[in-house]
Amino acid sequence: MGNSDIDASIRVHIGSDTDRIVTMINRDPYHMLNGLTVAEFDQNLDEPLRRIRDNTFVVEIRKTIVGYFSLCFVEENTFIAVDCFGTVDMDWRRRGIGTAIFNFIFNRLESIAHQELKLIRFKHRALTSIPAEVTIGVNLGMLEQNTLEILCLKNMVDQKDISQPLGFHFRNPTLEDANDWVDIYNEAFGVNKSLESVIYDFQGDSSYPNLYLLITNEFGDTIGLISSILRGTHARIPTIAVRREWQKRGIGRLLLSEILKRLKQSGADDVRLTVESTNYVARSLYNKFGFQQEYKRIHYVTTFLPKL
Repeated sequence: MGNSDIDASIRVHIGSDTDRIVTMINRDPYHMLNGLTVAEFDQNLDEPLRRIRDNTFVVEIRKTIVGYFSLCFVEENTFIAVDCFGTVDMDWRRRGIGTAIFNFIFNRLESIAHQELKLIRFKHRALTSIPAEVTIGVNLGMLEQNTLEILCLKNMVDQKDISQPLGFHFRNPTLEDANDWVDIYNEAFGVNKSLESVIYDFQGDSSYPNLYLLITNEFGDTIGLISSILRGTHARIPTIAVRREWQKRGIGRLLLSEILKRLKQSGADDVRLTVESTNYVARSLYNKFGFQQEYKRIHYVTTFLPKL
């Protein structure tokens, strides 16, 4: 992991840092935001119902930015959930910068838990493609919560269309569909995604609406959704969800086939998506389409208690 006693300083991000941050992200082919633009990065800092912009920091060594991280605060009923997104420049890894970042994060979260008198649950997303990220989670005594597999489809040429059964139709969502999108998403993933965040995603994503799809049944009811992002020739599928009563009936297969067809037509060379390692049904579906595991993302968690 390296020596954490490095001559690094950490300060709050300012607008002029963004070009350098985006360059660092796009140098890393495995980064989940690879292909990000300056405008997209800036927009992500203002996602509704999240405190991100004022909790985004850069790491400097001799006035050179060598890393960045954003802490995303979400208010839950009885605690504050905090996710971390960031990177260290590929030329500066294994020099203790990650350790310095986590020392800063832990001190900051301890202080905020004390100030706001609320328990904080912090999640560290460690990529196995960057071994030091896993080492940090283990060395800090964080608990392993779950593991996701990042799958990649590299052969778009041989993708074959699946015939669409009678009665089912695809359409691009409009803002009027945001409520349906929220309902399906929250039911499928057991979370509480807000209407505001969906509208924000729709309005801010350059892929919307062409690479966002809804599927309806013969009665016009919305029964599933899928979204994708295309940056250059690299595509990602962040979300695929089907209403509970329509699961295990081939709807996910139809959605995936249709979005892959559209991505191929739009010039995608490869497509990545993420799946829970324990979701054997979804993994089987993706394997049938030719997706193969590229690396894993391990989620580590820890809590910070307020000092009463």
